[in-house]
Amino acid sequence: MARGGFIFGSLFAVFGAVFWQLMLRDLLYVTLGVGRVIQSVDEFPYKCRKITDKRLSGCEDLWLDDQQSILYAACASTEGRLAWNEAVMKLNVSARRKGGTEVLALSIDKSLPDGSFSYRALQLDNFLSPTGDSSVDILGFDVEIIDKHTVHFYLTNQRPPVDAQGKHIDATKLGANATIEVFEHRRGAKSMKHLRTVWDPETMYTPNNVAAVGNGAFVVTNDHSKSFGLRKSFDNYIGGGGVTYCSPTSTCFPITPPRTFRMPNGLARGADGLIYVPSTITGTISVFSLASSAESASIPPAFTLVDTIHVGMPLDNLALDASGDLWIPGFPNGAQVMKWTEDPVGNKSPATVWRIKKVEGVYELEKVLEDREAAVLNGITTVRHDAKTGRLFMGAVFNEFVVCDPIA
Repeated sequence: MARGGFIFGSLFAVFGAVFWQLMLRDLLYVTLGVGRVIQSVDEFPYKCRKITDKRLSGCEDLWLDDQQSILYAACASTEGRLAWNEAVMKLNVSARRKGGTEVLALSIDKSLPDGSFSYRALQLDNFLSPTGDSSVDILGFDVEIIDKHTVHFYLTNQRPPVDAQGKHIDATKLGANATIEVFEHRRGAKSMKHLRTVWDPETMYTPNNVAAVGNGAFVVTNDHSKSFGLRKSFDNYIGGGGVTYCSPTSTCFPITPPRTFRMPNGLARGADGLIYVPSTITGTISVFSLASSAESASIPPAFTLVDTIHVGMPLDNLALDASGDLWIPGFPNGAQVMKWTEDPVGNKSPATVWRIKKVEGVYELEKVLEDREAAVLNGITTVRHDAKTGRLFMGAVFNEFVVCDPIA
């Protein structure tokens, strides 16, 4: 009896130690941020301002064209994101923003008297959604530079599900019917032309963001293991989500096991050609090499983990600047994030901005900005750094667009 009790006690102690090491410790200190000291925005050498323009709210992702000084933003308004965003289980199709997401092109060389910028919405040529209009519901996106005149946009399109007649149906039972839409844009033009739709619900079931890897191929994160159901609700605790590769001919393969990550988010291709995949839950960035090409159209390229960057707080979208540095926003107060996700109008979420510089093969992590009170940096999900001026442009999935100018 005593022997049995000893064995049971030993197993319980081992289980408790493993549970603490793998789940509880990270939940408390990384995800929730228990005991974390969060700094005030006034402690950093930047002057920040919100842009109070409804069309420049709900801008989940951004891309900066350094050559043209044009910032592209995928904006759906606060109300639109509150209604429709599968990544955080907002699936009210009827309240979704009419027309979906706008792709806005901001001229950032000169600000207007109110601190904002002039912009135009890009028209989507040669494109029809399943409902017969030209609306898209963009979560994340990436851009591939083709030549000095041409770029290709890769848009993560969270399409609402429809029936055979093109009528919206209950998304809470099916999730989004997501695709990657590829468009060609001539720099300076007022529109972009649709090239192809990539749809593969077996390998792209909850696409969060996309990274172009050259010649029309791309990789995409699935931020959950399923698009709906009970299993999805446990992903943050037991793991869920992975990376899919799609070839230039739109053939897609999962290149990580389906539960490799805990909510993988906005991945990016670095200046070194490596793929960087952040986790919203674990506060790490997994670094992968991607083989240049597959031996056969039916075989995916090798995707090999080569490093891990430990940031130590929940993370969102990575972005590469013209100097080759990576920028990423973090959420230093995980408990507040949960409240903010439920009610981003009534609550705020502090944000941190990190820069990751690779020096002789070693990753250097620098905290560039932080806003304990979320007075300006509220729920930031994307940071774009203008290497020429030092300015930071920040989008937020639910909240206002933010610009920070360096103080000399």
